[in-house]
Amino acid sequence: MAATASVRLPARQRRQQLLDVALGVFSRLGYHETSMNALASEAGVTKPVLYQHFASKHDLFRELLAQTGDRLLTAISEQAHSLDTPRQRVEAGFRAFFDFFDEHPDAFGVLYGSSLGSDPSFREEARRVQDNFAEYVSRLIKVTDHDDAVAMASGINGLSEGMIRHWMHHGRSRPAAEMAALTARLAWGGLERLA
Repeated sequence: MAATASVRLPARQRRQQLLDVALGVFSRLGYHETSMNALASEAGVTKPVLYQHFASKHDLFRELLAQTGDRLLTAISEQAHSLDTPRQRVEAGFRAFFDFFDEHPDAFGVLYGSSLGSDPSFREEARRVQDNFAEYVSRLIKVTDHDDAVAMASGINGLSEGMIRHWMHHGRSRPAAEMAALTARLAWGGLERLA
């Protein structure tokens, strides 16, 4: 239990606490199997407190998905922003990607879990995260046609997803830095001639 109902938090902190608890519960149980009762119980609050902050389970999950995706994108762009060469930015981006999921393994279940297929707005939010990632990577690709760059960047996104799925399904048995280096090496093999 993260906090008890007897601990009175300011609204903003309580809302974030509920989102933090929900990340673990949704990751563990999935969207359909998670109830508002389970979320309230895990957070140590009453169901009415949960409903004060979120109108429904759907709204809570959608906000959680948006926040988690934004945190991932922020982590990637902060790591790679100040580096000089495209290769350094690609490598730093993959390091940030794997470090994020190493530090927040429950985020994997939310961003890449089967819950995304259950609702069009969830798919739309996941698509927004993927599109933002592709747009970021496309800026590293020096081709004249922006659409071509975004299409290739989307392929890099698919590579990232495949590598992270493999790593998570094998219990993160290899260090995040090792997986990031492996992914960057694979991605850079294709990007090298385009950057």
